[in-house]
Amino acid sequence: MGRRLKRGRAPTRRFHVPSAVRGSSARVDAAKARELVAKGALLVDVRRRDDPAMTLDGALRISPDKIPQRLGEFSRGTPIVLACG
Repeated sequence: MGRRLKRGRAPTRRFHVPSAVRGSSARVDAAKARELVAKGALLVDVRRRDDPAMTLDGALRISPDKIPQRLGEFSRGTPIVLACG
């Protein structure tokens, strides 16, 4: 069936559970996200650039793998809404 992981090795992306099926107390619905953005939260579109035609107005587009390098661009005092779908 599946291969066993070697000791000390992290699982690869194929073992990743998509966030759409993981529960989270930080998840908000679209209406709440719009409210937060209207109150000044930063909207960050974290979808990969597979389809550049799909955009969210006013969103900063950063693919998930680029977020760590760009953390310095964010203000600790500004809430962030991540859009992924």
